[in-house]
Amino acid sequence: MSTTKLTRKEISADPIHDALIQVVDFLRSRARIIAVAVAAVVLMAVLGYFGLNYLEARGDRAQLELAKGMDYYHGLIDAAKAKDDPYASGPNPLFRSEADKYRAASQIFSSVVSSSGASKVGVMARYYLGLCQIRLGQKEAIANLEAVSNNTADRTVGYLAKKALAGYYLETGEGKKAQEILQSMMKDPQCDLPREDLQVDLSRAYSAQGNREAALNVLKEAQETGRGGMLQSLIFR
Repeated sequence: MSTTKLTRKEISADPIHDALIQVVDFLRSRARIIAVAVAAVVLMAVLGYFGLNYLEARGDRAQLELAKGMDYYHGLIDAAKAKDDPYASGPNPLFRSEADKYRAASQIFSSVVSSSGASKVGVMARYYLGLCQIRLGQKEAIANLEAVSNNTADRTVGYLAKKALAGYYLETGEGKKAQEILQSMMKDPQCDLPREDLQVDLSRAYSAQGNREAALNVLKEAQETGRGGMLQSLIFR
């Protein structure tokens, strides 16, 4: 079997050979640019990988901080046993006073809000921050609860914020505002809070305005559709 060798002239006339030579020349002339581009792609991939890991780690820390804040919020009061470290006496946090408890919880929730923004964790933290601020008599509570009530990250927390606002207005003698919020929630088909609870609060809002007849009617309606025992006692007070 014989082999045929191409002459230099035949090789130089080969169009494929010419194309390969042009590619090699192009790569040689652009070697530095290509190297930089490849390095940039690799760098972006590395940064993306570590960036995702950082965001996941930050999210985990925010959830842990939120859990700690909620633990503080539900902490116990014992002026005799409480220490500077709420966990010094055991797994359940102890505080010297209600104000100490809500101030400590507020600091944690505020930090989570700053780091987590409009995420679900951030929305939950802002909700609890608002509750703490109500307990502490701080006017910022209204702005925080209103912000949560308009969120779309977690609708249930949004409705809880509206209910908390209604409760605040009831406590401060603004029964009409509480009534409007509660009636709006009851008309909202997406509201997933227990209707009976909303009706009890609405009855109180009517009572706060001196409208006892409307208050009784709401309780009777709630009794017909819900549990009778507790509501019966409210009706005949």
